[in-house]
Amino acid sequence: MESSRNLAKQTYAALKDGYYPIVVGGDHSQAIGSISGLKKAYPDAKLLWMDAHIDANTPESSPSRNAHGMPLAYLSGIVPFHRTWKCMDLDKDLCYFGIRSYEEDELALIKSKNVLVFESKICEVVNLPKIDKVLSKYFSSRLRTGESPYWVSFDIDSVDASEFGSTGTAEFEGLSLDFTKAFMEEFIPRSVGMDFTEVNFELAKDDQQRKMD
Repeated sequence: MESSRNLAKQTYAALKDGYYPIVVGGDHSQAIGSISGLKKAYPDAKLLWMDAHIDANTPESSPSRNAHGMPLAYLSGIVPFHRTWKCMDLDKDLCYFGIRSYEEDELALIKSKNVLVFESKICEVVNLPKIDKVLSKYFSSRLRTGESPYWVSFDIDSVDASEFGSTGTAEFEGLSLDFTKAFMEEFIPRSVGMDFTEVNFELAKDDQQRKMD
């Protein structure tokens, strides 16, 4: 986990120096480091998690045992022997956009914590004002002190596979590119930084090129 510790230090330093860090990585396990740095700089920061996956598996619930399916379990302190990473509460700090692929234990966990989830079918450009209103009310009722900044943790597989397939975990029935663009235009100015992860242009590159032409 040395890379995560280093990333946490770099993210924290960038935020304290007044920069807007964009953390680009191979998979969403990068959030273990980036969110740790964020929460050190802004303990009340709220996390907008855009992903096809819940990413709150533990080694016991994960079929693959891959760390990229566990970042939120690490960050919320439920992974045995790795509880030193705990820096956030699922029920106070997190909102999901576009999740649709998960293990039953993960789904049961976020339901037990009453985590706010905006399913893909709700995520339309026309609904952004309503989403913003619900989101603001949801987080304002969970604030510990004052106003809280946002961090956008964006996994490209949150986007529907028919619109962007160049990722190792492409899933259908996801967010549209139009919604994603409008979402970023609305929330990036109100955030302090972001993750950007899972893009691999070597995958589905012929299909992707046709969409870009």
